[in-house]
Amino acid sequence: MLIDQTLRELAQNCDFQIGSSLSPTGVTQNADYREVVSQHFNLLVPAGTMKIHNIRTTPTTWDFSRGDRAVEFAQQNNQSVRGHTLCWHLSAADWMKNLSSSELEKVLRDYIFETVGRYRGKVQSWNVLNEAINDNGRARPSLWKQIENFIPKCYQWAHEADPEAELLYCDYRLHTVGRWKAVSKMVREMQASDIPIHGIGLQLHHDMFRSLAISSVRLTGAILDLRKLGMNVHIAEVTVAIQPPIQTLPDTVKYKMHAAAYRQLIKASLLGGAKSLSIWGSADPFAEHVPAEATPGIFDATFQLKPAYFALQEELRHHQHRLAKQTLPELALSSY
Repeated sequence: MLIDQTLRELAQNCDFQIGSSLSPTGVTQNADYREVVSQHFNLLVPAGTMKIHNIRTTPTTWDFSRGDRAVEFAQQNNQSVRGHTLCWHLSAADWMKNLSSSELEKVLRDYIFETVGRYRGKVQSWNVLNEAINDNGRARPSLWKQIENFIPKCYQWAHEADPEAELLYCDYRLHTVGRWKAVSKMVREMQASDIPIHGIGLQLHHDMFRSLAISSVRLTGAILDLRKLGMNVHIAEVTVAIQPPIQTLPDTVKYKMHAAAYRQLIKASLLGGAKSLSIWGSADPFAEHVPAEATPGIFDATFQLKPAYFALQEELRHHQHRLAKQTLPELALSSY
C-alpha cells in the first residue's frame, strides 16, 4: 500500500523521533524487515546487542560485531541510534557472578568506557540504567549493587566516554506513585551532585486495553511531571499486544481497537512533550516482550501496514498542524 508520507518523514517535520528496536540478524537475513526499519523510522535501538553479557561473553572476549552492524546500518540510512542498555539487573554473564565488588566494578567500568567510546559520535543517546527501582519504590536487588554508588558511577563513566551523548534512565510503571517518587528522588540527588543525567525513558509494554487506559488517564501528566525535573522524556519501549480472546476476532475488528490504542498513546506522548516514541518489535515477526501470537507490531507477518500505522501517521500530522498554529502569531509579529 502506497503512503503519501512515512512516519519517519512526519516525525522529522515535528522535531520528533519515531523509533524501532532493531534486530541485526533480521537486517542481515530479511529484506522486507530491512526495508521496514530503514524507511519508516528515524531512530533505531539495538535491543540486546550492546548489553554487557553479549559483548563480554568471557573474561577475555569483546564481541562488538552485532553492535557494529546495527550502527553501520543506521548510518547508511541516516538514522539516529540509542544504545541499550549499559546496566540492567538481568544483564550479566555467568563468569561475572563470582567476582568481588572491586573486580565487578572494573568489569562494568571497562565495558562502559569501551562500548560508549567505540560508538562516540555514532550513538546519540544511551539507556544507561534500566529498572533499578522496585514497585515499592526501593532499590531493586542486583548483582551491580555490590558496587558502591554504582548508579552515579555508570552515568559519570558514560559521560566521560562521550560527553555529547544524551544519558537516560529507563523504567516501567513510572505513572505509579511509588516508582515516580523514587525515580524523582534519584534524579534530584544526581542533579544536586552534578551527575550527568539528561532524560527519562518510559517502558510501556501492555495489552491494548491497558495501554489505552494508561494513555487516556495518566500518560500526558506523567510526562509533564518528569519534564518538571528538567528531564527530556522518551517513550523508550512500547508494545501494544493483542491478547486472547481478542486475538480470535476478525482482523478488521481487532486491528481497529489496536489502532485506537496506538493513536491514544502517541497523542498523549506528543501533548506531554515527549521527544520520541520507540516501538519494541515494529513488525510482528520480530515481536519483543510478548509472544508472537500477540501480534503487537504496526506491520503484520508479511510486513504489510496495519491500521495502527495510519493512526500514528494521522496523529503526527495533527501534531504538525498544532505546531504550525503555535508559530503563526510569531510569524505575524515578525512581519511588522
